[in-house]
Amino acid sequence: MIHWSLIVSALGACVAVLGGYCGWILFPNMVHKKVEQSVIIQDGSEQFKRFVNLPQPLNFKVYIFNVTNSDRIQQGAIPIVEEIGPYVYKQFRQKKVKHFSRDGSKISYVQNVHFDFDADASAPYTQDDRIVALNMHMNSVLQISENDPGLALLLVHLNANLKAVFNDPRSMFVSTSVREYLFDGVRFCINPQGIAKAICNQIKESGSKTIREQSDGSLAFSFFGHKNGSGHEVYEVHTGKGDPMRVLEIQKLDDSHNLQVWLNASSEGETSVCNQINGTDASAYPPFRQRGDSMYIFSADICRSVQLFYQTDIQYQGIPGYRYSIGENFINDIGPEHDNECFCVDKLANVIKRKNGCLYAGALDLTTCLDAPVILTLPHMLGASNEYRKMIRGLKPDAKKHQTFVDVQSLTGTPLQGGKRVQFNMFLKSINRIGITENLPTVLMPAIWVEEGIQLNGEMVAFFKKKLINTLKTLNIVHWATLCGGIGVAVMCLIYYIYQRGRVVEPPVK
Repeated sequence: MIHWSLIVSALGACVAVLGGYCGWILFPNMVHKKVEQSVIIQDGSEQFKRFVNLPQPLNFKVYIFNVTNSDRIQQGAIPIVEEIGPYVYKQFRQKKVKHFSRDGSKISYVQNVHFDFDADASAPYTQDDRIVALNMHMNSVLQISENDPGLALLLVHLNANLKAVFNDPRSMFVSTSVREYLFDGVRFCINPQGIAKAICNQIKESGSKTIREQSDGSLAFSFFGHKNGSGHEVYEVHTGKGDPMRVLEIQKLDDSHNLQVWLNASSEGETSVCNQINGTDASAYPPFRQRGDSMYIFSADICRSVQLFYQTDIQYQGIPGYRYSIGENFINDIGPEHDNECFCVDKLANVIKRKNGCLYAGALDLTTCLDAPVILTLPHMLGASNEYRKMIRGLKPDAKKHQTFVDVQSLTGTPLQGGKRVQFNMFLKSINRIGITENLPTVLMPAIWVEEGIQLNGEMVAFFKKKLINTLKTLNIVHWATLCGGIGVAVMCLIYYIYQRGRVVEPPVK
């Protein structure tokens, strides 16, 4: 008869094989299917509810460059700035769903955004803090008029009517409150008369998102007032049905697969790489991330897709994930030598730029995106060419503070923490026929920088651990317990059998 130890050893080996099968094949397949089901957006599902209303607000931090020597800049001095902030806002996003496609693979929506000032997180700063900042709306109107041949005559009238249009400006800088500069609006065109009224009407009809008409007929400029409320852009994104790896991937924006913002290829109908819409809106990412891969986000605020590259493994409050950040191809590698000269719109005259019309490394002209001569850089002009940084005092670039990054749970694509960090600037320069600008130095002047991102709160961390991490840990324990236990039992019983066999004494030969 077969010794009992061999039978137990064989059973142990079977348990070990079962443990290996479960741990390396069955459990991963189960988890994979479960994740697929959980990320697909279906009407009435938990994921649909999280899609419509983000489980927690995003963090929106604003840092303002307060100008400390505005009077001297008017006489040609190099600007000196001082960063103040952050002014912290909670950004609530709610999607108003329009419809699903017939096959359920697409969903269309309009996104509403609401900002609430977080006084505790902002302290000691308040929205009533006084600042001296670049007069963005006046500078924008002057430069647009200078760059548009059809508005050349307007410059003559603008110079004579600056007082009536822009509240008797003494410099290219405005003294205002943070509340007005960011959201409520810095008022101008207050009860204009004659030609000044005609100029104000033309400014109003230009359709700039940052300039709104007030109830008394005046105009007001603010950086983000237009974002606070109902959205207008119609997004169509993939629901993940049929292909979970494409979940939340933007398919269309305002019924178009591509932008019409940047330059296109000379061939008719050929869309340039700059106008392509790639990736998600950064509220979530596709699941099943792999080390070494990259992914895209699309930002409507800067009218472009941005590629993020894997950097390293991370742990966020016990949740494992991957860190991604932008690469050199964001705003450093731009021009014909990088096959993306479509970003070189060359809309600004007499500014610091290369001979081919492209800006120097680290700066992107958003004129065609925002209908205003705004220049994008990283905060404190991190990585920007010395042609821009050397003309400003007070900048302190720091990669840890100013680089865009996001930490993502690799299995589900859930963002754990991170932030999009960008800075908005304008060229300050002398403009022909405008007396107030005649002694200005030509510099790229910083206005504000913002960080828009998320840090998964304690409630969401607990929910995430309960739903996924603890389950994975349990399955992992079962896997290794059965594998190692089975192998241990099989080996021990086999050793016991061999040991017992060795104790058997052969009978003597007669």
